[in-house]
Amino acid sequence: MQRIDALQTDLNQANADYETALAAHDEAQDAMVDAENRIQESEERIDELQEQLSQRASDMYKNGDTTFIDVLLGCSSFTEFLTAWDSFDRIAQQNASMVEETQTAKAEAEQARKDYEAERDRASQEMAAAEELATQIEATQASLQQEVDRISAEAAELQAQEEAAAEEARRAAEAAEAARQQAEQQAQQMAQQNASAGSGSSGNAAATTPSAGSSTSTSSGAFTHPCPSATVSSNFGYRTFDNSFHKGVDFAAAEGTPYYAAESGTVIIAGFSESAGNWIVISHGNGLITKYMHSSAIFVSAGQQVTRGQHIGNVGNTGQSFGAHLHFQVEVNAASWSGTAVDPFQYL
Repeated sequence: MQRIDALQTDLNQANADYETALAAHDEAQDAMVDAENRIQESEERIDELQEQLSQRASDMYKNGDTTFIDVLLGCSSFTEFLTAWDSFDRIAQQNASMVEETQTAKAEAEQARKDYEAERDRASQEMAAAEELATQIEATQASLQQEVDRISAEAAELQAQEEAAAEEARRAAEAAEAARQQAEQQAQQMAQQNASAGSGSSGNAAATTPSAGSSTSTSSGAFTHPCPSATVSSNFGYRTFDNSFHKGVDFAAAEGTPYYAAESGTVIIAGFSESAGNWIVISHGNGLITKYMHSSAIFVSAGQQVTRGQHIGNVGNTGQSFGAHLHFQVEVNAASWSGTAVDPFQYL
């Protein structure tokens, strides 16, 4: 928006300058018209004065060689003498005045021509400036329109992304709810199976107790806790800090802390991944799998059978990890090693 505001300010200033240039051009043209009128008036007055002077010269020519002295000497009385003297004096003054007025008219005409040329040049300059400003206005308007179009396109794209994200979130919520319901059913079934198995083997507890350091005690849930000494650093679900959906639970613990199989099953992956680091995937049957990521060490291999609570690896910071922790993930409806992630705490 700052770019649009700056362009709009430039456009407003250019429009104002353009109007000023046009006004100056019109003023110069008016001055040119005034100068033209002054030239015409001066030339007409010059023509009139020259006509009068020509007439005086013609009259003098017609009188022949009669001079001013001859006229005075030919007067029959003193009164006639004074009248003749006064007439010749007025004629001389009129002739001198007409000559002076003619010179003045010529000077005014010359000045008017200079004014006309100056105003003509000024009008031309103002028009050139106005045309340049018009070009600048067109360019600024084009830039402004491009910026508006760009922002509109970005807004439309952002809206489309938001709508797509909302739709994805809705579908994910529906899938998570369906998976949650199925997970609850499976958890109940496994709890019933574990309860039946526990009551059938209670008389042989001493023979089935795991050796020290190799397993953990069972929990009251469907799964045993994979890392009992750890603390939760990130729960299952959407995370606002990176705007992502976290498919498991992160258990923070010191590097090298043991972790255990949450339930008996078959190891289908035990190796390294760029994102998961050293990881293990265990299949528990009926499309239910568990995943253990970012290990510093793993102690099982693909195809191996493991038992609930068996020590299978150590907490680490391998792969795309930011601090030592165990990423524990539970998936249902799995085909091979991938299924729908559900909240692991439904099983713990």
